[in-house]
Amino acid sequence: MKGNPNREEIMRLAAEKMRKKKEKEERENNELYAKITSGTPWLVFRSIVVFCTAMALIVTIEHFVDGPVKKLTEEDCKIDRDWEQMWHKILNVEGYMFAPHFNDWFNHDENSIKLTYTPIFKTGKKLSYNIQVDENNYRPHVEIRQRSIFTWFPAFQLFLLIPLVTLIFKRQSPGFYFARIVSMFIVFPGSLMVIYFTMM
Repeated sequence: MKGNPNREEIMRLAAEKMRKKKEKEERENNELYAKITSGTPWLVFRSIVVFCTAMALIVTIEHFVDGPVKKLTEEDCKIDRDWEQMWHKILNVEGYMFAPHFNDWFNHDENSIKLTYTPIFKTGKKLSYNIQVDENNYRPHVEIRQRSIFTWFPAFQLFLLIPLVTLIFKRQSPGFYFARIVSMFIVFPGSLMVIYFTMM
């Protein structure tokens, strides 16, 4: 028995329609990929890659390398009562926030307070002072600046490397398109905001 010719024709037309639809989607996908990986859009993305990679390197240097050191007085370390943290004293030192433990700050040597700056942006990074452990002995103590890139290491550096990884693993895939959008509209403006508010 022969198959129904109408049914065979319908199946053939449906298959042809699916093939043309797939070819159209593939053609549009190729055109989109060619568009975003050439000309001005690609130049803009590569510029973002260079900027974010350079900033990842710079903030890593800022994290590990110390810059100038300034000796401070007790009056330079103002108690900031606008912030509260359990068992910690919140200090405002030249506009930078530090949160030493109550016991550490209570026993500090007021003549040993120093503020260490970063080598490139010259912003406050850490507060150091001696803590009296008994009548004749002291031990050094360091407090890292709060609400800054120094307490976000290495998460912030990895965040900045997203554009570089996207460029290295460039593929014609949804993952590449998504990572490119994240790099341009989240990583780049986000890095500018973080650097402005924590390093400037």
